[in-house]
Amino acid sequence: LKSLSAQVRLGVVLGSTCHRIDFCASSLNLGSGRYLVAMTLVLDGSIMNSWDPKGIGNDPPSMTVRTTVLKVYGTRESMTLPVYTNTKVAEVKAMLENRLSLDSGALKFTYKHGSFYRENRDSEEVARHVTVSGIRSFSREVKEWPHPHAIIGAGHIGLKLAMTWLMEKDDNFVLFDRRPEVGGTSWWQQANKTSRLQTEVGVYHLQYHEDNGWPADCRTNPWPSRDQLLAHFKEVSRDFGILPHCKMNTNVSKLQVIGKEYANQHYELTLETKNGSRVMEVSSVCLFPGNLTLPKRVTYKGEEVFDGDIVYGISSEFDYARCTGRQVSIIGSGAFAVENVRTCVEYKASKVFMICRRKTISMPRVVSWLTNQSVNFISAALTMEAMSPMYDLIGVDQWGYYCVFANETRTTVNLRQKSRFGIGDVYFLCMYHGYVEHIVDDIKRVSHHKIHLISGRNIENVPIMLKLLGFNGDFSNDRLMKLKELFGWWVNKDYRRYIVAEPIGVDANNFGGTSFSPGAIVWSEQYVHLLKYPKDWDIVHNSGALPSHVADESIDRPAYVVEARHGAMTQIALTGLVPALAERNAITGPLAHIRMWQMHPLDSFLAAAKKEWDEWGKQLREMGYDDKPHPEYPYTEDIVKVYLDKEMETYREQEARATAMMERTR
Repeated sequence: LKSLSAQVRLGVVLGSTCHRIDFCASSLNLGSGRYLVAMTLVLDGSIMNSWDPKGIGNDPPSMTVRTTVLKVYGTRESMTLPVYTNTKVAEVKAMLENRLSLDSGALKFTYKHGSFYRENRDSEEVARHVTVSGIRSFSREVKEWPHPHAIIGAGHIGLKLAMTWLMEKDDNFVLFDRRPEVGGTSWWQQANKTSRLQTEVGVYHLQYHEDNGWPADCRTNPWPSRDQLLAHFKEVSRDFGILPHCKMNTNVSKLQVIGKEYANQHYELTLETKNGSRVMEVSSVCLFPGNLTLPKRVTYKGEEVFDGDIVYGISSEFDYARCTGRQVSIIGSGAFAVENVRTCVEYKASKVFMICRRKTISMPRVVSWLTNQSVNFISAALTMEAMSPMYDLIGVDQWGYYCVFANETRTTVNLRQKSRFGIGDVYFLCMYHGYVEHIVDDIKRVSHHKIHLISGRNIENVPIMLKLLGFNGDFSNDRLMKLKELFGWWVNKDYRRYIVAEPIGVDANNFGGTSFSPGAIVWSEQYVHLLKYPKDWDIVHNSGALPSHVADESIDRPAYVVEARHGAMTQIALTGLVPALAERNAITGPLAHIRMWQMHPLDSFLAAAKKEWDEWGKQLREMGYDDKPHPEYPYTEDIVKVYLDKEMETYREQEARATAMMERTR
């Protein structure tokens, strides 16, 4: 999403519809509120791009800048606007109509001419003092809803949306979750007690917003544990006043659309608790089910005689203490498989065999940091280059992975894999010491504590098999929302029904981030904005520009589970169609860069990564993996600064191309 915001900011530079103007006399707001400032108009010279100065006959146009004061008829509300001497009334009206979502022709301008008032006509230059009729305020009118807004899911996005409503001074919502406390499926159900955040907390904390603070221990604890994150969600929810709006231990079992006329429809939810069921009327429904819900299940021939532990290593249901002193096989190589390597080391398993049909790229911590701190994005080429110190350490060429598509000079690169990046350094250290053997093969069958591979190799004395083959979506979420076609993130093109699960896989040649909060703030704020200003939704709906997705049962994929490209195209379309969202994105886009350097400056981040590296190295030596000397942490400040310089060089090249394009269009 951050790289998309770069396109939005480029649009501002090139004079697109993302204009800003100055307010006089008071803190008036054309926007969506104190915090959702998408429609707030502030002083910015780019407003002059709204005006098209024209000369008379062959004479060049006057470029003299002056101001005009617009006053709303019958009020004391006024606004001072910079214009050219010959800026026409029609241009100013068009700007206001666009920003206030008014129908064409809704406005009338009058001004005092001598002792009389006369109309300032569209073809005339806008007067210096104008009274505007046809509106009650320069602020957009917010739609009022008769029933509460329903949020289903008290995980990261659900809580973020609740926070967004409260920051908008709107408490007309209720949040439901099946669990007794907030935190969401991923951390309550899928993580185990040793699980830690793989990305940096700088881009994964609930209060993520330019006006808010952040976790106090972020520099010394960049990767909090499961229990620390659950405590964080609860604490922030309490501090922001979210908890009184939460209905926990509540299952939403049914949704019914009420009303035949689309414009006046609302919904009836059936709620189930231990005390029985009841129904509740709501104006809108959003569901955040998470993607880490149902593990992909595979049964291998001979499992009945394996006589060991065969489990899906995604929750606390399995007692990892059983791994201590024993060999473990991990089936898969995605993000959860990499996480389980760390868990096996923590519980002192004697050795780990990772078995997969194709290796997926694992990302060192420094590369995740580099991506999340980027001003706009990190190219896939630089991403691959920055992985080299770790992959060189283990003697593996990351450029040879199946997911890498590059030209001969490796300057143009695209990464496409079905699994997300597993992020962490311990995998590489374990590979270096031989604690982990990563095997590209498939399982033919299993027997007593033995895995028989297609290649003919047998892995013996392996009493524990952890299956980590990815996740499937849950078709019951489609059924609950009555979802036939996902239009962007909206159900059946209904802007009151919204369902978001983090897109799956990797498919990009630029990377703007590896974490969740930058997406969560965008998904939450754009939903709130379109509920407050439905006329903006009419523009989106009528454009047909959002990508759509339907269920595909042949691959166990519900309609709400989409790939990364769907999410990217949705965001591009929304910011292109709705100037308010484009302006807001120009603020939230750079936020990750700001927070990363505030919370994880390079020196402290490298110190934390090195400390963790040395601790894991000590544990591996104590477990008998001491045939090689412990390697120094592969990244230094000097190495990372080279990558930062290359990032800035990419931006300079982009700026030069943009400047050249502007010159050609003059």
